Amino acid sequence: MPLTKKITELTSKKYSTNITIMGDYEGSNNTSILDNDNGTILVVSDRDQFYFRDQQRNLWLSVLDSFHIDGKQHHPELGDSYTLNHGVQYNFTTKETIVEMASNYFKGHAD
Repeated sequence: MPLTKKITELTSKKYSTNITIMGDYEGSNNTSILDNDNGTILVVSDRDQFYFRDQQRNLWLSVLDSFHIDGKQHHPELGDSYTLNHGVQYNFTTKETIVEMASNYFKGHAD
């Protein structure tokens, strides 16, 4: 299934009351779906920047330009992983993988 269709389907389902959808993938620059109970979230910004955070606060991000963490400049590539001083892990993967992870998580909350 094409990525746009999968995101549109994910953000248009009916979910239990603990799930909040903000934005519309086809109509806004920022779209997110959040589990208010534990902070699990999928965020899509500008249609090409994706991230998924699980309930342990670990992040999976689509590959970015360079970024600054813990006093160092990083240049991530697909498959790279960084663990911050406080234990949260940043993992860099594809948009498709991130959307699949979010779909698998949020389908358990569909009405």
